[in-house]
Amino acid sequence: MPKKINIPFHKPEIDKDLFRIMKDSIESGWLTTGPKVTQFESILKEYLNAKHVIALNSCTAALHIALLAKNVKKGDKVIVPTYTFVATSEVLEYIGAEPIFVDSELNTFNIDINQVEYILKKDSSIKGIIPVHFAGQSINMDSLIKLKEKFDLFVIEDCAHALETVSSIGKVGDTSDFAAFSFYANKNITTGGEGGALSTNNSKLAEKARILSLHGMSKDGWKRFKNGNKWQYDVEDLGYKYNMTDISASFGLSQLKRLEEWSKRRLNIVKKYNQSFSKIEGMITPNNYSNSFHAWHLYIIRVKPEFWKIDRSKLINLINEKGIGTSVHYKPIHMHTYYIKKYGFSKKDFPNSYELSNTVITLPLYPKLTNDEIDYIISSIEEIWKKNKI
Repeated sequence: MPKKINIPFHKPEIDKDLFRIMKDSIESGWLTTGPKVTQFESILKEYLNAKHVIALNSCTAALHIALLAKNVKKGDKVIVPTYTFVATSEVLEYIGAEPIFVDSELNTFNIDINQVEYILKKDSSIKGIIPVHFAGQSINMDSLIKLKEKFDLFVIEDCAHALETVSSIGKVGDTSDFAAFSFYANKNITTGGEGGALSTNNSKLAEKARILSLHGMSKDGWKRFKNGNKWQYDVEDLGYKYNMTDISASFGLSQLKRLEEWSKRRLNIVKKYNQSFSKIEGMITPNNYSNSFHAWHLYIIRVKPEFWKIDRSKLINLINEKGIGTSVHYKPIHMHTYYIKKYGFSKKDFPNSYELSNTVITLPLYPKLTNDEIDYIISSIEEIWKKNKI
């Protein structure tokens, strides 16, 4: 066994010359929302095949703004998966709307469309659905669009994991409703640690979302303060402080240039992992379960407890002792204290999500991983398996 290597769960690729990528903003003195944000939005529009993109300070902000732009109000019901990060549902709580939780599929980790249809048949008051393209694996959009049309729903896609994803109906982000993206520190690209965006092909929705994202104002600072522009503005609606800065956009622009390169690297790492880990009887490896493009934001293995002498927690500890960072994606929303207290959930109310939460381990997956580090991760886990299999 090779000497111990310390490998963090995630390590972003960052341009070594930060001044170079932020030079224009720093020298002009314009640091907040301005020309770099516009440029970032323009490139994203082309990449996502979307008519409109609004750059924001987080994906959570994007989801919140999308709901407001779709006129979701207190008491409205919206379907969400329970097997996701809490942001997917908490944005409904901001408004006073009610999340209707649905279990996920074991293979794809995505919301179970069959259960969605069953619930919609029982409750005609449901207004929409927020599906998550989990780990970069697209949900079955053909089936979802059929439900959207049949039950007159809106669909706000949570694409926090899915910048590069292509679904069964085309590029994720090319939508008449909304798609929300994340550029958080560990995402496939980052805008300096925090960031998000909304895309849509609906001009009216885009205009409303843009206004809501900056205090409800009719004109942003760049348009008000640039030489020759008029200072006058109006507050048209109750808005929020969700805009992206030019500094963040500059960071994002440098990252976008390498998106295709990094995507290929991620896929190569996944193939190497799967080639080795698929031989371990006590693991289920992730795969692309559709004919569309998987963004591979996360690499998640599922442990088969019946083949191990140790439980999942002990396995995680052993991997960590090798110096390898791990995570668990996710503790289902219905298992968190706030939701148990408010809605009276039992931890086992959603059996697939409960099983996933107790059996998954997320391993490092990022372009900065070296081949030696990948080999070390594989050999370490193979060694742990040999010592701890039944």
